[in-house]
Amino acid sequence: MIALDHIALAAATLSEGVDYVKTRSGVTVPFGGAHPGRGTHNALTATGGGSYLEIIAPDPEQDEPQTPRLFDLDATTTKAALMGGPRIQTYLLRTDDIERDMAIFREHDFDLGQSVTAARGDLRWQIALRGDAKLNAQGVVPVLLQWPDGPHVSESMDNQGLSLQRLDIHTPLADELTALYRALGLVDDRISVTPAAHPAITATYQTPDGKLAVLGD
Repeated sequence: MIALDHIALAAATLSEGVDYVKTRSGVTVPFGGAHPGRGTHNALTATGGGSYLEIIAPDPEQDEPQTPRLFDLDATTTKAALMGGPRIQTYLLRTDDIERDMAIFREHDFDLGQSVTAARGDLRWQIALRGDAKLNAQGVVPVLLQWPDGPHVSESMDNQGLSLQRLDIHTPLADELTALYRALGLVDDRISVTPAAHPAITATYQTPDGKLAVLGD
């Protein structure tokens, strides 16, 4: 089993990320929680089809973490980009066998690092992280995670009426990414991969009033 799990929208501050989504969609994404020791906190909302939107930002209430923050948030290039506003930093796939699928990534020359345990409150999961916490190909290659057995977390998550319609991946590695999807067995007609000179990710959501909102452009 491999499927789109969630989209990570990065922001310089969590309030800035929440305001960005509200301006675009009319939806206020509620606070999720902090990632102790990781130096981040988030806001979360379910977006249909077993997926959700995560707004993630550095947590000013935590000490500087001993390891780099997730999703390249500490990178100079990321900090510079976020001065222009929130952006979709990457997207995550969920699997029922993270070691198996990490091996498939390696076969396609994408190093995800190793599987580590992450936590938020009582929730625990496995996520593939490189030692430097950097993303592959500036985020267009997905991050991999594995949840505990049972209902997906989005089923118990706040739902503000956003529904993911499209995830558009623009990348110079379109052929390589498509081959990776095929090897993983990922089938999701919401995901589109387009050749482009520079990497970029956008997500289109249907809002509660039936309009479309684009995040990440």
